[in-house]
Amino acid sequence: FFGGPAETGAFDGLQAEYARIPFANVGLVKLPEEISDEQAIPISDIFPTGYFGAELAEIEPGDTVAVFGCGPVGQFAIASAKLMDAGRIFAIDHIPSRLDMAKAQGAEVINFEEEHPVLAIQELTGGIGADRAIDAVGVDAQRPHEGSAAKEAKAKASEYRKEVDEIAKETHPKNGNWIPGDAPSQVLEWAVKAIAKAGTFSIIGVYPQTAKTFPIGMAMNRNLTLKMGNCHHRKYLPKLVDLVRSGTIDPSKVLTQVEPMMDAIEAYKAFDKRQAGWIKVELLPKGRAASA
Repeated sequence: FFGGPAETGAFDGLQAEYARIPFANVGLVKLPEEISDEQAIPISDIFPTGYFGAELAEIEPGDTVAVFGCGPVGQFAIASAKLMDAGRIFAIDHIPSRLDMAKAQGAEVINFEEEHPVLAIQELTGGIGADRAIDAVGVDAQRPHEGSAAKEAKAKASEYRKEVDEIAKETHPKNGNWIPGDAPSQVLEWAVKAIAKAGTFSIIGVYPQTAKTFPIGMAMNRNLTLKMGNCHHRKYLPKLVDLVRSGTIDPSKVLTQVEPMMDAIEAYKAFDKRQAGWIKVELLPKGRAASA
């Protein structure tokens, strides 16, 4: 990583028009002129991460795949599952605009504020479950507060609070922003229950080293294969660049907002609150116009 929590490396992060990057010759990839800046933005991070998640899931042609979380990484996990010829893709979230984007990609959407995702997947697969599942949420998972899954989640609220306290000993909420998710292990439990026996569970949602809750007994007794980790983005860039250049996929479609870089803080706040329609933001340096 270049930048991030202290546990992931010694470099600070950045967001600037120009930056001096150590060992840049190792990580940089020259882009062909046919690829626009808007297409290049997702190729640098979220597209590789979504593809990595689909690869970890061991998706085979015709597989049923459940993608938990329809944020930007989840959208690319869906797109990547399609590239791998998944038969059916179930997209689970509770934000309508994110579910709408997933549906536009051809996924069958499940709103966990309206129906229980595990029961819905079992019903949609004739009681078998999904062959593969991808966690594209991570530690900021939120429990349902409405619908058929809410009662079960409410009964575990005290357990979730203990998890939050253990994971995030210090929080700095302000005006409705920067509030940790209220159910850190929710997606892990749902996914393990929703996967068919001998299926594969791919975890690309971020969990800090302080996260310790996982339904290991259930996973073991269902003979699940677990794969997880941080994406090696550089490894996937040549392949993804070729896919974009050939017109096989247009990653810029996930960009929903264009904001001046001077408004970055407000953009982060809107994204953090999961405001309707805010899926991925492009920040423009001063004096530069967005591509047509």
